[in-house]
Amino acid sequence: MTDEFSLARVQDRLEIQHRIQQFAHAIDRLELELLHEAFHDDAYHDHGVYKGDIDGFIEFTRNRHENVPYSNHQLGNIMIEFSGQDDAFVETYVMVWQSVTPQSGMFAGGGDSAFEILSSGRYVDHFRRKNGRWAIQTRAVVPGSAMKITELAPRLQEGFAQVTRDEHDPALRLLKHLGLRS
Repeated sequence: MTDEFSLARVQDRLEIQHRIQQFAHAIDRLELELLHEAFHDDAYHDHGVYKGDIDGFIEFTRNRHENVPYSNHQLGNIMIEFSGQDDAFVETYVMVWQSVTPQSGMFAGGGDSAFEILSSGRYVDHFRRKNGRWAIQTRAVVPGSAMKITELAPRLQEGFAQVTRDEHDPALRLLKHLGLRS
């Protein structure tokens, strides 16, 4: 086995971190086609209320996020331990802030008005390199705690860019302008 911090292993670590960041970006921006790049085609995802293949997870996310107008995943500690040349244990701490409508069904007894949730947890991943490409082979989402916030601060004053989860978002418009999205 190579040294944990050889140039090749540092490149492996960067690719693994990129896939984790790609996952968070894809969920938050609803660019769900990017989820395919974070996972292998035969990957298994255990998201608690969803357990199954990546295509099913993408459809689950698409449906669930119809009632989540805002999502923000903040990634924390990322522990990577290689168990072989092409396999790694990866544990990532995550904090998620989401705006949720009552129709989301995310919390029992959610009431009849929108609210915010702040939740913590970990992603426990088996990363595998196949055909020279690192991606998630299996993922288990391990929840930590969650907080429902019902009293929201007033919106920021006019003039700020508006967050959207579609083609009107400033980030997606810039990506398209730079030729990075179609």
